[in-house]
Amino acid sequence: MEQFAAWLMNTYPLSEDKNRVLLKEALQLFRQGNVIYASEEGTNVNGKVQDGGHRHVLLDFEINDLSRCSCGSESMCAHQLATFLTVWSQSKTIASLIDQWKSEASSFGDQSLPLQQKEVDRYSDTSLASWLAFVESKHDQYKRTIPSTRTYLTGLTHAFFPTLRLQAPKKTEIRPLFVLHAAFYCMRQVIKSYDTSQPFQYILDIIHRFVDIVEAEAKGLFHSAIAFQLDSLLKESREIFRHSLLSQEEPFIREVFYSYQFVWNDVFQRRNWMTSELKVLEGNDSLQAQLAKTHLLFLQKKDEKALQIVKKNAHQYAPYVFNWLQTLAKTKSKDRLDSWLQVTMPFVTDYIHDEPTYDRKRQLTKHLLKLLTDYALETKHDVMYISAMKQLMPYSYGEYEWYLFETKKYRKWVELQLWMGFELSGLESYKIKQIKKADPYALFPLYHIAVQQAIGQRNKSSYKEAASLLKSLHSLYKKEKLEDVWLQYINQIKEGTKRLRSFQEELKKGRFLYD
Repeated sequence: MEQFAAWLMNTYPLSEDKNRVLLKEALQLFRQGNVIYASEEGTNVNGKVQDGGHRHVLLDFEINDLSRCSCGSESMCAHQLATFLTVWSQSKTIASLIDQWKSEASSFGDQSLPLQQKEVDRYSDTSLASWLAFVESKHDQYKRTIPSTRTYLTGLTHAFFPTLRLQAPKKTEIRPLFVLHAAFYCMRQVIKSYDTSQPFQYILDIIHRFVDIVEAEAKGLFHSAIAFQLDSLLKESREIFRHSLLSQEEPFIREVFYSYQFVWNDVFQRRNWMTSELKVLEGNDSLQAQLAKTHLLFLQKKDEKALQIVKKNAHQYAPYVFNWLQTLAKTKSKDRLDSWLQVTMPFVTDYIHDEPTYDRKRQLTKHLLKLLTDYALETKHDVMYISAMKQLMPYSYGEYEWYLFETKKYRKWVELQLWMGFELSGLESYKIKQIKKADPYALFPLYHIAVQQAIGQRNKSSYKEAASLLKSLHSLYKKEKLEDVWLQYINQIKEGTKRLRSFQEELKKGRFLYD
């Protein structure tokens, strides 16, 4: 509660007229008993205030900016403040709060604010540097108001960035660019805040949220970026994204590069800009610069030069090639896609096998095979698709199993089930039924193994199951006109199980002893 009070005093200083009016209105609601109830629940306070109808209030003492009221106010309203005064009064005096608030205002009022901070309370929508200085200033203010570093990332995502979005220019042509930079700034702050004591996946998820925003806002700029009145803003932007990528270290190079890709895809689309960017990157052999060069060459359709860099970096490039492959698959650029697949498939499949978890291997396999499916449908050429499925087993089992069954390669389908160690009883019955009709012989190995496994369990119910399987297997032998082979097989079964009296009884019941 004291932390919330400190934030309140800092964010709404009584040196400003509007804040004094806010306090006056809240005090009036509080003193007239308009706060119907106010109850603390952990770090939250739920309240209800009577003011021309019921106003429902939620105060968040952990992430102050998440506090809200049903009156719809986007900042602290009299209902929220009256609710806080009610909670405060339960353990302290209102007079002590107001005295401290006034004292803070006189100590930290307008006169004491540094000139630089005053200058960035506003920004010019013709200057990106002005906007970024404004964002930096607001970030500094935000950091001073959070109660603890534990709430920093949550607040950055759910409070700080949404506030910046609201403060971006309203002009349709430039608004996406300013929001894009706000998201990119927040993403870099998350990266800066990372240390190994934090769960890596949690940090990555937050970063990816901002990467998604960068991508969405970049797409929104696709048409307006052509307008020449944006040239100066876009020039500043190119320098920011280039510098951020070149200076970024592991483990977040990939995420910053994705942002670089998205802005070059949709915002910096001009060929002469790509050429000048490549000149700036000349002589820089870092992984980051190599990636940037590859993407610019890719956009210019200079695949031969791009793939020379890809070959040179091979395994380092494996995580990065998916976006290029996906773009080519989406645009149905089959000749280009073929060139890229020929070069990248060997090290991409190795990369997938080297991933640490099954879920990640399966996720990447699914993604790659979807690309190759589209490629196969477009080119009527499925050799690479089949090869990838084989190389990516067992993570490609679902796709490979489906492919073999749909293309009626039933014997290979059965071989796959045996390789995976799957039992007959666990396989889909409609598939077994279809194979029985089309190619009964293909099922022999599955039934032979199932019979042996049932006998090997050595109990009455498993012997019954074995006898039932033998009946089904016998019908398959008949369909294939292999009665003589069946007799050899069943005699081997009889001889090998002479000492299993219960099983011999099941053979008699099934009339296998008289075949």
